[in-house]
Amino acid sequence: MNHHSSLLTFQKKKKKKKKKSNTELEMETETPCPQKIYFLPFFAQGHLIPLVHLARLVASRGLHVTIITTPSNAQLLDRNLQDPAAGHRVRLHLINFPATQVGLPAGVENMVSATDNKTAFKIKKAAHLIKPQVESLMKNTPPDVFIPDIMFTWSKDSAATFNIPRLVFNPISLFDCPFIHAVNNNPQAFASDTGPYHVPGLPYSLSLPVKPSPGFTVLTQSLMEGEEGSHGVIVNSFAELDVEFTQYYQNLTGRKVWHVGPSSLMVQEALPSVAGDEHECLTWLNSKERDSVVYICFGSLCIISDKQLCEIAKGLEASGHQFIWVVRRKNKDKSNEEEEKETWLPEGFEERMREKNRGMLIKGWAPQPLILNHGAIGGFLTHSGWNSVTEAISAGVPMITMPGFGDHYYIERLVTEVHGFGLEVGAAEWTISPYEGKKSVVTGERIEKAVRRLMDGGEGEGIRNRAKEMQQKAWKAVNEGGSSHKSLTDLIQYLKSFVPTKGNQ
Repeated sequence: MNHHSSLLTFQKKKKKKKKKSNTELEMETETPCPQKIYFLPFFAQGHLIPLVHLARLVASRGLHVTIITTPSNAQLLDRNLQDPAAGHRVRLHLINFPATQVGLPAGVENMVSATDNKTAFKIKKAAHLIKPQVESLMKNTPPDVFIPDIMFTWSKDSAATFNIPRLVFNPISLFDCPFIHAVNNNPQAFASDTGPYHVPGLPYSLSLPVKPSPGFTVLTQSLMEGEEGSHGVIVNSFAELDVEFTQYYQNLTGRKVWHVGPSSLMVQEALPSVAGDEHECLTWLNSKERDSVVYICFGSLCIISDKQLCEIAKGLEASGHQFIWVVRRKNKDKSNEEEEKETWLPEGFEERMREKNRGMLIKGWAPQPLILNHGAIGGFLTHSGWNSVTEAISAGVPMITMPGFGDHYYIERLVTEVHGFGLEVGAAEWTISPYEGKKSVVTGERIEKAVRRLMDGGEGEGIRNRAKEMQQKAWKAVNEGGSSHKSLTDLIQYLKSFVPTKGNQ
């Protein structure tokens, strides 16, 4: 990185101190004694990326920002640390990942590396074992404010111990807290063995098609308790998306709320440019008519059973619509690709789709933001992960929701019931883990029906119009004068207020 032309400096620990240039010295004198903010992102891409975006936004307003993370997670940050404003810096403070203590091999430090529950549990355990290192840093070099991810429930006690103001970062919509509270406090609503289940006590009449898993309600209750004692919560959403739920949350908890999202739009990142050869899927899309292709992707964590993959393929073929399908199959022997095809795709599926030029399968990484923003994409069959939802909102693409695990089931309700810019396939069962294929499957017939409802016109046109309206609201929110832009300004002023009053906290 060129330190003279960069707007943000990504600093790593080095054995020898580099002599500062005159330009750097001048930059530092422009903002004397800036407030020090420590950020602590959780070890998962869906949490890490938006918190890094927030750190960049805060740094762009002149505050001294440090991200606390581990070596392998620091490598994942490289492509997310870019230049938001001249003269301000985001630094990294590296701590050790307790690999030996949890029994993980070196370098496995993020959920994206996990392929089973055992590994994921160890990574979550490690997130609690870093507490002494973080506390040592706060004791020796205390920040003015500490902003950890919501997953670090122990941060409540740590901040209190060192009398450091704490704000909590929630990487998804604020909608989750009121919804979780309503579910956990109304067990009678889920007494039946079959759904749908009406969720009482919310600003909107909402339902769940399947019963929440007991493990999930325990986890979410812990996260809500972890927010206690904080000055407020920062969410990766925008006010127009969370509607009446913001007031509901504030009345429920008495805490402040700052909507600083969608984070990817807030940092005004341009879509990644394609250098050299363009990805073949974009070339294929260029030959298609507007709003004529369905994009299918279930994120980087979800393990989809072979039986479910086969049903998805059947549904797509029967729908008669064109598609791009990103397939990620972990824990599979890739040595015999022909044998793989026979186990999870209907016989001759790829050949028929290729012959008719109807569909494309991508096995591995795909440029999702570029795909969603392509004019040919008319719908997105998604697991309802929050990053995917916000990317679809930003692109104005309507969704077909098929929840994968955990919070995806109630994020789906925000998309389909509250705002109506998506429709549901329906979930066969609620699971808390992304690493276990569901025992029950969503049939190809249900998938076919959902695709037709969105893509055949009629009902789909209304859903598409609402998706475009939400896109406009999102872009308006992040522009100057918009709700998220104002909320960021309010957040910065709140953070700055702690310097003169820190001794009285």
